[in-house]
Amino acid sequence: MKPELLIHIGHGKTGSTAIQKCLRAAAPELEANGIYFPDPAKHDNHQDIFVHLTGSPKYAPPKGQSEEQRRACCEAQWDSALAHITATQPERVILSCENQFRPFSKDAFERMNGLLAPHFSKIDVMAYLRSPSSYFLSAVQQDLKKRPEFDLPSASRYRDTLEPWRDMGPGPLTAHLFARDALYNGNVVDDFWHRYLPEMDASAIPQLVDVNTTVSAEAMDVFQDFFRGKFAAPARYYAKRDQRMKALIRQADADVAGGTKPRLLDGLREIIDARCTDLDWLAQEFGIIFTDLQPSNMTADEADAIYKTWRDVSDICPVDADRKAALISKITEIAKRDQSLTAKLRRAFTRG
Repeated sequence: MKPELLIHIGHGKTGSTAIQKCLRAAAPELEANGIYFPDPAKHDNHQDIFVHLTGSPKYAPPKGQSEEQRRACCEAQWDSALAHITATQPERVILSCENQFRPFSKDAFERMNGLLAPHFSKIDVMAYLRSPSSYFLSAVQQDLKKRPEFDLPSASRYRDTLEPWRDMGPGPLTAHLFARDALYNGNVVDDFWHRYLPEMDASAIPQLVDVNTTVSAEAMDVFQDFFRGKFAAPARYYAKRDQRMKALIRQADADVAGGTKPRLLDGLREIIDARCTDLDWLAQEFGIIFTDLQPSNMTADEADAIYKTWRDVSDICPVDADRKAALISKITEIAKRDQSLTAKLRRAFTRG
């Protein structure tokens, strides 16, 4: 008998990584109950599998890998998952990737539907949705850990994505409100478990540390300066790999006093919420109503005109210039200490 398939498409900044890490950690217990969460290999999510399913990768291939090599690796992951399904015959399969919360073309959906339909008896798609202004700052911070500029979501982002998934996707689409008072136990992992794994003992949910560490506005500004080339890595070791530099910035941010969670400048929440043009559609089609929206007298066009001027961290968050300077000094200090000959010899002897 063919298994059922659940596809979790995010969206981003709604605890997707926490859900995925818990599913991965609980994979043996899930499989013992007839539920298969394919191994996502080097990722937390199934982005590689979806590259093959949709034929539409979101990002360029990793350094040193051609597009052809990337696609071959992604196809191999899907083939491996299918082989496991054939061998173990689970009752249900879960695929999860927040990168799939984006508009896809008709061709991409036709490809995905054609690849999925022969293997599953039933396919459902689900997403958690976070309010515009609540999502915005978290998404900006995530962007700035990878690239010099942050994306500005479209004014109709929910509809742009959900309508094609609803009309052309592989199965019925359900959306849930991502808000503490709307989630089971006020926690998205517990909520996912409660809704989609009711046969599993909730006490078996792995207890993981926070997987997405928030950095200060000053650290966000340093990230942006680094990726824009305004702030150089303090040593060749850090220049060789962005991950090393990002870890150094996070370490310095934790060491410098006065760091606080970033907040939007006064008045920005109203602008972000006012520019959205699909909130009535979202309420009508999926029953999703965001209760934290900020009232505004400006039109969507007026709000959008202001919104499109935002480029720098200081455009959206208060940045303490003195703390940023201290942060840069601390980055240099840590790098000098950790890259000293004494530190290198200590690490070499420790490894030996």
